[in-house]
Amino acid sequence: MASKSASESPRTPRTVDDAFTDAGLLDTEASVAKRTNRRGEQTRIKIVQAATECFSEYGYTRTRISDITHRADIAQGAFYRHFAGLDDVFLAVLRPGMTELAEAMSRRLSTEDELAVLIDVNVAYLHAYSRHRKVLRLLREAAAASANEGFAQLWLNLRGDFVKRIQRWLQRLRDNGLIGDTDVELLAETLGCMTEQMAYVHVGLVASTPRRERIDALGRAIGEVWFRALPPPSGPEDGSALRS
Repeated sequence: MASKSASESPRTPRTVDDAFTDAGLLDTEASVAKRTNRRGEQTRIKIVQAATECFSEYGYTRTRISDITHRADIAQGAFYRHFAGLDDVFLAVLRPGMTELAEAMSRRLSTEDELAVLIDVNVAYLHAYSRHRKVLRLLREAAAASANEGFAQLWLNLRGDFVKRIQRWLQRLRDNGLIGDTDVELLAETLGCMTEQMAYVHVGLVASTPRRERIDALGRAIGEVWFRALPPPSGPEDGSALRS
């Protein structure tokens, strides 16, 4: 009997709001109630900008609402007209980086010219990560330290979506006879973890944002390892379809 296709896995949330809701972090009705008119939008933008600076400087666990309101030069009452609390504004801070990272992760992994595609996908992922590296690093901090378990679930869902995409791609390769029989779920997990950890250590944790050339080199190295990790198809040609 044919194995269950990876494409039958739960579909990736289409929006960041879906991801927040799935993790239990976003109350849709409360979010609607907090929406402001055009006159209040500039204040909201100012709060999010100040929050981004404070979270990046002090970290998730040490940032206070008073830090944000002081930097934004607003009263605390103005803050609460737009956000329910620290976790609510933290979601607004996370939104741009998560949106761009999701777009980078959604780039289709084709089954042609594999090496070039794998390099391109990983380079795009690392550049997106680099542009929001401080905020994405904060998500890992929140996942580990927050009493709100939703942040840990959000981080798990984010990386889980990435792994599922890789798994579906591996399944297509295997179904088309381009790679040999393998545990596609485990291989996808391995490849996804490698990319995620390389991004976190070599892009997120370093003192300054890596130069473009460094990120390109990291993406090329990861893409080449992905390519070499693909099991060759069984048969007389023994892997020449992907290795030629």
